[in-house]
Amino acid sequence: MMFSTVFSMVGISTLDLGTWSAGALLGYGLLAGSIAALALSSQRWLLWYLFGGMVYWVAVEVIQSLLLHWFVLSEWHSYVAAMGISWLPLGAWVLYRALRYDDLSQSVQQQRELEAARYIEHTPVYDADYQPRFY
Repeated sequence: MMFSTVFSMVGISTLDLGTWSAGALLGYGLLAGSIAALALSSQRWLLWYLFGGMVYWVAVEVIQSLLLHWFVLSEWHSYVAAMGISWLPLGAWVLYRALRYDDLSQSVQQQRELEAARYIEHTPVYDADYQPRFY
């Protein structure tokens, strides 16, 4: 709802630069400059976090809008439910990784035990043609 409200407010009259204040021009100019500087720097991977956050919030807005139209919920309750629904994939992934880690950790532990059994401590290992440096 909020997302569509912001886009409905943007019209031809708001795009006229003559009506913008000096603070708005400075703010948007600094924002555009910093994004351009970040895109040209070696830290441009940070832009993926920016775009990922925007995509995530658009998804929350879409879920909230669908909940608002399908169910009889207030706007606040639909936002809370949308945030909860958006966290479900993260929760499922964390649960999957936690359950998978137990299986992996057992197999890794068994492999380390096998390698430790083959290792004999305090035994120097030399190549066949090894010659000591000092006689």
